[in-house]
Amino acid sequence: MQLTLEIPNKYLVNQTPEELTRLLKLNTAIDLYKNGRLSAGAAAEFVGDLGRYQFLYECQKRGVEPQTYESVEELQEEIEMLAQEL
Repeated sequence: MQLTLEIPNKYLVNQTPEELTRLLKLNTAIDLYKNGRLSAGAAAEFVGDLGRYQFLYECQKRGVEPQTYESVEELQEEIEMLAQEL
């Protein structure tokens, strides 16, 4: 899927369109991860050029804690949900 955004040139000061695109993707991935919509691996894949641990490092720099599960059942539910999406 491809999205097109109209961003005024004044917001590209000191960064290229590619750098801004990466930042927007990273911030979106972090928000989706923080809100439980993506796993760390899926969020890293969303950004495109990060490994899982690099993504978690970026989260840490922004004060976003790693997501954990309250129980094995909760983890199993997420695994099943992700398997259905694939």
